[in-house]
Amino acid sequence: MPLLRIIPVSGLHVHQNNRLDIVTTRIFDQIIFEQSFAYQTVRDRLPVTITKVIDNLVRDKDQIVQDLGEFTKEEMKEVIGSFSKLKNEVQTNKPFEVLTSDGPDVSSWNTYYEREREREGEKPRWFHTSWLYAECYMYRRIHEVFELSTSMKTFDPFNKQKKDAFLNSLDLIVFLGNHVMQLLRMKNLSQLEMKEELLRLVKVTLWGNQHDLSHPTGYKLPEEANPLEHIDRLNEYILIDDSHHIWSTLTASGKANAVIDIVNDNAGYEIFTDLCLADVLCTFSLTDKVRFHVKALPWFISDTTKHDFFWVLQKLADLSCKSSSLPALATRWEEHLQSGRWVVEAEDFWTLPHAYNEMKATDNNLYTKLSEATLVIFKGDLNYRKLVGETNWLPTESFTNALQGFHPAPLVTLRTLKADLICGLQPGQAEMTAAKSHNWLTSGDYAVIQFDG
Repeated sequence: MPLLRIIPVSGLHVHQNNRLDIVTTRIFDQIIFEQSFAYQTVRDRLPVTITKVIDNLVRDKDQIVQDLGEFTKEEMKEVIGSFSKLKNEVQTNKPFEVLTSDGPDVSSWNTYYEREREREGEKPRWFHTSWLYAECYMYRRIHEVFELSTSMKTFDPFNKQKKDAFLNSLDLIVFLGNHVMQLLRMKNLSQLEMKEELLRLVKVTLWGNQHDLSHPTGYKLPEEANPLEHIDRLNEYILIDDSHHIWSTLTASGKANAVIDIVNDNAGYEIFTDLCLADVLCTFSLTDKVRFHVKALPWFISDTTKHDFFWVLQKLADLSCKSSSLPALATRWEEHLQSGRWVVEAEDFWTLPHAYNEMKATDNNLYTKLSEATLVIFKGDLNYRKLVGETNWLPTESFTNALQGFHPAPLVTLRTLKADLICGLQPGQAEMTAAKSHNWLTSGDYAVIQFDG
């Protein structure tokens, strides 16, 4: 039987004519309703993303050929043709195809495809499946185009955008780097001072999540170069602030060999804020080890890969002309990596379309690894969508219930709102916020820090 498709109820701005007289607290975020953010994403943003990939290949073809070899010149014509075909598939609502490359995750993707085909009673289509599946599938298909080539198998079509975004954020990076370096050198801070500094930095990395190249508003930069002053003025836009639980969880654990897992989101400025937070966590003796979880392939334009992670360290080491703090931080962070205090991992699960309540059944090794942590920090909107199962819970549904049993360890999500999914709000809070801003769920101007212990 085809999957029942229902308008998202948490999107309070949805046009009345597209509502159904059905009351439910658990429905998948579907694409079919034209006023939904999901529909607009697939109709507008996904084809634009593919078009930009094509345009960038054409613009940079000479440099790509120089880097990868003369054979690439002819092969790029086939690659561009494949992207034109993919764009047409999206725009004309063609059925999904199974993956045919030899990537290590292909079997998992095709198993998911067969499951969805059976569940929906037909092949999934771009406008007739869940938003999460459609969006993830597009980025996996983009990567497959390169996998099926001979000379461009590991090519990252978003590499230049990510580097440019980092360089465009240098004023912020310099200011934050100077502040963190000074903080790391301070001796004899009281517990209260450490708590205040840590939670302030948590909010810096929370708002760093605004810097998202896949979002319609693009890469947001505050007007001033002082991100600390900027975030102090944004507290009223944090709809749920469970940050105090972070401190109490870390100070109460008493674990030997304590581990914190950070499931990262965007490259550029945001990953820099994550690194600053991780160093402070280690220096304040709140953890013995930090594991960074990045993406195994180019993902949602600006998501961090291993290459992006290490490029940031390399770039910081070369920026002594901007600030002596940046190469000093790069040296510290390289030492953390060499000592094993920091680890960078890129499991395939993070780029599968599964919600996280399916992790234990799909990748029990990863679930077991996360269960070792004192705290798991999830960054960003896509992680939030997967945490709550891409489901339109009522805004007042508890975060714990929305996780649907996913609880490998105490966890916190740091997210600026860029999708019409939300839970954990107080009665009336969603309506009051909607009265202030009609697009509050999707603008990236509001945020949540939600904890589940």
